[in-house]
Amino acid sequence: MTNEPEVGMRHLGLAPWLQTAWDLRAAGNFVGGGSGTGLLIITSLGAFGGLYSRGAILVGLVLVGLGLFSVFLEIGRPLRAMNVLLGGKRSWMTREAFVAAVLFPLGTAALVYPDLAKLIWVPALAYLYCQARILEASKGIPTWRSPLILPLILTTGLAEGAGILLVLAPMAFDSATPPDWAASALIAALAARIFVWMTYRRRMVAGEAPVEAAAVLVAFSAPFTLGGNIIPVVMVIGAGLEPSIAVAALAAAGLAAMAGGWMLKVTIVTKAAQNQGFAIKHSPARGAGEPGPGIKPGWTDSSNT
Repeated sequence: MTNEPEVGMRHLGLAPWLQTAWDLRAAGNFVGGGSGTGLLIITSLGAFGGLYSRGAILVGLVLVGLGLFSVFLEIGRPLRAMNVLLGGKRSWMTREAFVAAVLFPLGTAALVYPDLAKLIWVPALAYLYCQARILEASKGIPTWRSPLILPLILTTGLAEGAGILLVLAPMAFDSATPPDWAASALIAALAARIFVWMTYRRRMVAGEAPVEAAAVLVAFSAPFTLGGNIIPVVMVIGAGLEPSIAVAALAAAGLAAMAGGWMLKVTIVTKAAQNQGFAIKHSPARGAGEPGPGIKPGWTDSSNT
């Protein structure tokens, strides 16, 4: 019969534990940066159709700036923040800073020269990609290092951006009702986001993440799927069927899509961020005895080792 207290003591300090180096301030960078660049990408692409929105560009830049400021708040020695510029060959955070140095001047210039709005999507997409690679490069956190984190961060950024554009529509465009392409962009981004999310969650639960991290993702999945993805799509469809509620319904859909993306990032960065933990392939032999079974506490296969 297994001695449970003994097993617990044996695994003490070996099982994965939640990282605490990145908190809500770090998540704020992904929230602001993702939503801001998503909004800038959608707005920039809309400019090719002759729709220019100075307000949407300004809000996008502000969101990215707030994301960067939240990182500054997290730095233990703020006066050393400029050291981030020294790691361009190996750090995606440094590359993010370099892209920001292009994004902000270009975005600011586009507030004065509308034709430049058609170029903003290039550095905005590069910035969003850098953010995704920052997480993917953190190999010690299984939920971050998954290759699916790349499309997940990209698709949620676009969904959040399209959602914010619908919220800003009465102020961003001459007509109170947002253009049809904005609602279509939101539905397309939500469809892509939920597909990637379901695949990502399934792989994490199947054994690519520690048990505790997988449990967090499972608990989060239902409210995120319903409130952050399905309900916004229903609201967009309702807006098309009943024009009298179109503005309010589209704004509500945008808010729900945006809030869902923000909570997704907060969950992944601060709640489902258990590290790898420790494991051994087999227990060492004692004297002339045979090696014992290996242990990988905190993972789905630990009960079989």
